Amino acid sequence: MQACRLPAASHGPAVRPMPAAAAVKVMPQQRRKWRRAARAGRAAAASAAAAPVAAEDKWIERALEAVAPDAAALPQPLANLHSGCLVALATQRMPTSRNEEYRFTDGAQSRARGGPFATLNGASAREVLVVHVPANLTVPGPIHVLYLSSGSGSSAAGSTPAAAPRLLAVLEEGSSADIVEEFAALGGSGSGAGSAAAPAVTYLTNAVAEFELDDRAQLKHSYVELEGAGAAHMKATLVNQGRESSYTLTEARVGGSLSRHDLSIEQLGEATQSQMRSFLLCGDRQLHDLHSKLRLDHPNGEASQLHKCIVSAASGRGVFDGNVKVNRLAQKTDAQQLSRNLLLVPRAQVNVKPNLQIIADDVKCTHGCTVSDLEEEELFYLRARGISAEVARQMLVYSFGREVVQGLRDDALQGRVEAAVRDTLSAFAPSL
Repeated sequence: MQACRLPAASHGPAVRPMPAAAAVKVMPQQRRKWRRAARAGRAAAASAAAAPVAAEDKWIERALEAVAPDAAALPQPLANLHSGCLVALATQRMPTSRNEEYRFTDGAQSRARGGPFATLNGASAREVLVVHVPANLTVPGPIHVLYLSSGSGSSAAGSTPAAAPRLLAVLEEGSSADIVEEFAALGGSGSGAGSAAAPAVTYLTNAVAEFELDDRAQLKHSYVELEGAGAAHMKATLVNQGRESSYTLTEARVGGSLSRHDLSIEQLGEATQSQMRSFLLCGDRQLHDLHSKLRLDHPNGEASQLHKCIVSAASGRGVFDGNVKVNRLAQKTDAQQLSRNLLLVPRAQVNVKPNLQIIADDVKCTHGCTVSDLEEEELFYLRARGISAEVARQMLVYSFGREVVQGLRDDALQGRVEAAVRDTLSAFAPSL
């Protein structure tokens, strides 16, 4: 990925690769944590320099041999991250079906926030894209980060192309920005179904995005995954929110054969707002997985999560594991969580576990989940107005996902998502 810089301005936002020494303002709650992390990173770097770290798990060991860069060629902050992640990976293992957090996808339990794939990203990333928005600045337009991946359908035995993109965004006090992350394949389709003319291209994308929001900062974050048909896509999004800050996520995932999103949000101040809206479409041999964790530790916080999933093929599967924890000091919290799922064909699967943990005693919290086919009353309403059964079902399916997709606020981006949705659904039009 080529780093870029926005046009020069007296107080404009900076978009740049991580320098050798970065000095950015961070939230008071994070300064002590970052100092401890920096000391731990330096200690890990010294330990790794003294003796190479060998992973106990053979899959992790082979992955590190294939993707880990030369630490000597990295800038010092990235080298510290690299060494610390190597130490963390030394004792981690790939899971079995007994590991609850990774029961439906591949990975390993981790003591670090973000999970094992985020740790592997830190051990293999060669550069970091940094977005720094100064205090009280409003970025006039969206910052669109496009990740393009390619692979080979005839890779050597046991070899898969892999990429480890990493993004860090720091929004200082009172600033606001709109960041779009779009993942796509070079010359490929975001649809989950391959064909004989265009065989599935196999590759791995293992991405991490970290967002630090200072007091009263506002971030609108769009995340679109349109990977190629044979791709495996792992993504971790880690968010720290200061007092009275606002974070809004709009997520749409249609492509790839396997995708997993680990979303972790911590509200570090009072009167903080977090909104998450996700749409997942699982077609033929596709698995889309969302694991979210939101922790509220301060009063007057607000949280809203809407998860929507469509499974349109018998071999498709969706997974949602959403955890919202309202701790004792988070009084006057208003938290809502809703998961809605459509199974359009027999034997389609969705595994849903909404989880609301409430320790505070003065809160307003709700959560719910529905799993169903299309409503017969809605189909009858359209059929009674002269619309055929096939067209009526397609209209209801599109409108189900559009509630989330329209939040992307970019007509061209919405068009690409809708085209991928049509491609996925068209393969099973007779079933719909």
